[in-house]
Amino acid sequence: MPNTTFAGHPLHPQLVALPLGLFPFSLAMDVMHYATGDDSYADAAYYSMAGGCIGAMAAGAAGAADYASIPNETHSKKTANVHAALNLGLMGLYGLNLFLRRGKTPPTSPLAMLLSGVGCAGLIAAAWYGGELVYELGMRVKPMMEGDDTPELKIPGDRKIEEAFRSVEERLTGGDHNGRHN
Repeated sequence: MPNTTFAGHPLHPQLVALPLGLFPFSLAMDVMHYATGDDSYADAAYYSMAGGCIGAMAAGAAGAADYASIPNETHSKKTANVHAALNLGLMGLYGLNLFLRRGKTPPTSPLAMLLSGVGCAGLIAAAWYGGELVYELGMRVKPMMEGDDTPELKIPGDRKIEEAFRSVEERLTGGDHNGRHN
């Protein structure tokens, strides 16, 4: 199966901006509804979430095509498995969240807000593994950057967060990170 491309660049990372923006915005609108009681915020939360689901389905379809091109039994495939599983779980969670909100005026509740909060945390984890595929394993990167010694700005605790994600990844994939460029 060929990789998906739009305007000369991989399609999947272009499409993930929709769910990555709309799902957290939906949670922000839920919080605004809770704080103000204004039903227009609840409506905005619902429609933002619906748009995020549509965007996630499009991104997932493009990602599935790219996934099929990753050789089996590689570190990249194992990392892609974690990334894909998280995103499939998130689609289920947001699908349930939309289902719980159907036909309600306003379409929000403490459970719906909790699901949105958990979903946003899951988005961060899924995005980290997507970043691992691109920035560490070179997925769909042509050519890999050579000679780039630009210093990185990092948030406090960044190394510990990275180590936590790597630890979970190693437990889930059953491997170490030494041969990660497979």
